[in-house]
Amino acid sequence: MPSQIHINHKVDNKAIRRETYNGREHIVIPSYTLPANVIMNEEFYPEAEITANYQSLEGTLAPLGHPMVDGQFVSAFSPEGLNVGFIGAWNRNVSLQGNRVYAEKWIDVDKAKESSGGAELLQRVEAIEKGETTEPIWSSVAVFRERTPAPKELQDQGAKWVVKIHAIDHDAILLHELPAAGPEKGVGLMVNADLATPLKANSGALVGESYREREQRLDRAAKARFAPGDNEYAWVADFTDSQVVIIRNGGNAQVFGYISEGGKITFDETGTPVARQESWVTIVANKVKSLFTPQEQPAPNHHTEGDMPLTTEEKQELITEIGKGLAANFADALKPIAEKVDDLQANQKQITDALTANSRAEEQTMRDAVKAVHGELVANALSGDALKEMYSKLGNAAPLGTNSAQQPKQSGAPDANTYFPA
Repeated sequence: MPSQIHINHKVDNKAIRRETYNGREHIVIPSYTLPANVIMNEEFYPEAEITANYQSLEGTLAPLGHPMVDGQFVSAFSPEGLNVGFIGAWNRNVSLQGNRVYAEKWIDVDKAKESSGGAELLQRVEAIEKGETTEPIWSSVAVFRERTPAPKELQDQGAKWVVKIHAIDHDAILLHELPAAGPEKGVGLMVNADLATPLKANSGALVGESYREREQRLDRAAKARFAPGDNEYAWVADFTDSQVVIIRNGGNAQVFGYISEGGKITFDETGTPVARQESWVTIVANKVKSLFTPQEQPAPNHHTEGDMPLTTEEKQELITEIGKGLAANFADALKPIAEKVDDLQANQKQITDALTANSRAEEQTMRDAVKAVHGELVANALSGDALKEMYSKLGNAAPLGTNSAQQPKQSGAPDANTYFPA
């Protein structure tokens, strides 16, 4: 169960000022609280917890002392807490400054006069303003937290517990608790932040928000922003301190710039498509641009000049330059190969011409032989395999003369009397 703990700070009396707000006079008391990465009362307060919760202090009440009912601390917003502690003061203008949380106590003067506690506070402030006293005013923030055992690295520095903050209830004004009662006085929930011990550097303990914590916060923020439906999903594929790659339902990855302020993740309105190579690279027209190298590179959503798509003229110029570069780089290397190709082509032409000449001479010999036996008409009508076939059937026949009827019968010519009797 979360329990309430009080962390006290001494207010800078010299910084007290008066302001008119909402037409009413106010006394403003600046204060600091919740230092990060320190050990207080054997409890370690991680920076991630402070960062995630400090903004909830804005607008909380600033009661006079921590409200108690029957010896038990209660919320300043409870009816009992209001009845015993409210003096017309609240916390305003909360911000992170260094490793501490800054907050101002705005006290409505007329409202404070209505209670004895408020009147006492006004008297203390007036005495400080007149230089009549240097007695300090303290502020004390009430935090609901739970504790888990500290790892050995923190134990070596005096911490027994690591704190997880659930809520900030109020930041009280203290007049008579300086310093706050400590465990040695039997009040186990009271600690004094001025006695906090900073965490030693290079101690081996994980200081601040871890990678997993940031990843989980980004995942939750991405789900809320990009996949609010039950059947939708969005998950973080990669991230840096200022950019995150998110993959949504369709499986397309986009890079978004983001900021983490007060524990809240805020994404840029639009993302830029990216693809995974050795690292994530943005997809811009016909070129790619490194995303995560170097880290300082602005998010693509910021529309720097380098992110603009190529124009038609730029594309043509790019193609021309690539061609020139290739020609310059490879001309010398390709010259020996080109010469060998030329030699091969010349040799091939010689071989082809020789084969063609031989083939033509052989064809002419066969055609002349067929012409001598069957005449020019038959010889010229044949070619290829038909010419070869007719030539092979000639055997050793002698060519026929123009007066073939007066010549002796040849074995290659049929006997007319045999096939055509009178």
